[in-house]
Amino acid sequence: MYMEKEDRLMAILYLLVGYAFVYVFTGVCEAYALSLFTAFYTVVVLLYLRFREKRPSGESWFWLAVLLAMGIPFAFWSVFPVLQILGMITVAAYWTLSACGRLLDGRTSEWVFFDGWNAMAAVPFGNFGCQFRALLGTGASDGEERKGRGGLAVLLGFLLVIPVLVVILPLLSRADAGFEQLAGDLAHYMEQHFLSVFLRILLAIPVSCYLYGLIFGGISGRGTDRIRTGRLQEMGETMRILPDTAVCTALLILCGVYVLFMGIQGSYLFSAFAGNLPEDFTYAEYARRGFFELCQIGVWNLLLLGCASLFSRSRSTEHRGLCVVTVLLAMLNLLLILTAMSKLGMYICVYGLTVNR
Repeated sequence: MYMEKEDRLMAILYLLVGYAFVYVFTGVCEAYALSLFTAFYTVVVLLYLRFREKRPSGESWFWLAVLLAMGIPFAFWSVFPVLQILGMITVAAYWTLSACGRLLDGRTSEWVFFDGWNAMAAVPFGNFGCQFRALLGTGASDGEERKGRGGLAVLLGFLLVIPVLVVILPLLSRADAGFEQLAGDLAHYMEQHFLSVFLRILLAIPVSCYLYGLIFGGISGRGTDRIRTGRLQEMGETMRILPDTAVCTALLILCGVYVLFMGIQGSYLFSAFAGNLPEDFTYAEYARRGFFELCQIGVWNLLLLGCASLFSRSRSTEHRGLCVVTVLLAMLNLLLILTAMSKLGMYICVYGLTVNR
């Protein structure tokens, strides 16, 4: 495994990235800290790709826009912070692999779940020790390797002197008023926050190894080809055990239930599109009634569509009946989600969009 000098420079920079990530979630930070880190992370990844003269794939710009759309607004508002953060981390890892052009099919495809597994686990953990190899200069020429070890030794010296400075600087500040004025609050800060800073440094090391392993594996291709699409296709064919007629019948019955439900509750469900509030309901009650249930139904429908595509003997593109019922279920699912959103939208139009709403 050959290491370029750019890899060593970026390995050092990724130590800062790891510390910044830990600081965002352990320090007393404002909401904008995560937004700033999102922008910082994207700049570092693009900088690494430029150093290695690797052009990001065209599709990766779409995922970059998605990542920024999730991360930048976090400074102003968030609906479900925990889910939003988990989503940002997943999209950031997926975008990194996409920018390196290491998706299984070269683009987002039916293998997206396995691409996500590569981005979140296989590639970063498979290259977990590459940052130390880059810092040590392993795989480079003898002269560059000595420089790498020298740079690592300098970094180690910085880490070793921190606890010494924590003890020495406060003593020097108390011994001389001029030095106390020069040092300002630095000595006091180090004395008061040494333990927290030290623990963050310890946590930042594995985090930076994980993040660097992802980008280095994506650029070099190391550990990105362990999952073969050909083998996945063979495994997928063995799972196609359900007759097409059975799958079509089940989905058709489910579509019939949704059509009956919408027919009975049509005036109630779709009145929000016209801006009309049903009788005996407040705007809050109307927005809340059935909103989360319809969202859960939407998720279940997506899972059913995935299972139908996975277990039916024919692909939907090869069986006309299966194609029709899957498209019908998808359209009904979208309609149910739109009705839930329209009810919430009418509530927002009446009362406005506050942080809590």
